[in-house]
Amino acid sequence: MYLVIDIGGTYTKYGYYHQNGECLQHNKYKTIKTNLDDFYNKIVSLSQNVNAIAISMPGLIDNQTGMIHNITLLPFLNKHNIKEELEQRTKLKVSVENDAKCATLGEMWKGNLKNIQNGLFIILGSGIGGTIIFNGKILTSPHHKVGEIGSILMPLDTNYQQMTNFGANNNANQLIHQISQQTHCLKDGYTTFEMIKKDKNAKEIFKTYCRQIAFMIYNLDYILDLDVVCLGGGISEQNILIETIQEEFISLRTQYKEDCHEPIITACKHHNEANLLGALYHHLQTIK
Repeated sequence: MYLVIDIGGTYTKYGYYHQNGECLQHNKYKTIKTNLDDFYNKIVSLSQNVNAIAISMPGLIDNQTGMIHNITLLPFLNKHNIKEELEQRTKLKVSVENDAKCATLGEMWKGNLKNIQNGLFIILGSGIGGTIIFNGKILTSPHHKVGEIGSILMPLDTNYQQMTNFGANNNANQLIHQISQQTHCLKDGYTTFEMIKKDKNAKEIFKTYCRQIAFMIYNLDYILDLDVVCLGGGISEQNILIETIQEEFISLRTQYKEDCHEPIITACKHHNEANLLGALYHHLQTIK
């Protein structure tokens, strides 16, 4: 039995899995952001009676050594080797992989990216992560930056003097925040999508948000020649998100297309479980 963990901006999900991907039990807790010991102690407490630990988490991570080169969510983990440090504490084999890559692996193993040659996985959460599949394999690089579309700079003014990155401006939390401010509704995902259905201002904010995602997909398709774009994260479970991104993408294609091939845009099959399945798959493929 494997303990599989997906560390997120608000919650950490975990489950106990068989080798075939069957989940025996799953739960979640608020992500621990206090200090390194508290963070590790919680994982250790969950690791009784398991054979190994597989982790999905955000950041620039060496998935072979376990070294975390950069993580903004949990800065106390920067420059720590989570694999080695947890193996010392638990005496178990540990694997770790970037969360967007885990979600992609989960969908390649048992989801909507199975047998895809050229694909893009975009995860919409507290940031935006991306993974590129090229010729049937996930692209990697020595500096672990391939696919990190959330870090692409976007101008805030016409003179290009002020910039933000794509992930900061277009993540799911930002959408919820903007609609909450505009409509004075509760700042949660369920309420946000209820407001999108009935409030004109919320609909306009949402449409702009979806157009920005479609704009990025349009551009990346001309670089990567995509067959499928798979969207993950909690909000990907909302059908209206996928439908509106598809509409905005078609609108852009109608205005500017230069060829006849268009990628399929779809939600991931396993939604929030994709990260967990991918972390397990990564572990099975890399830890002997």
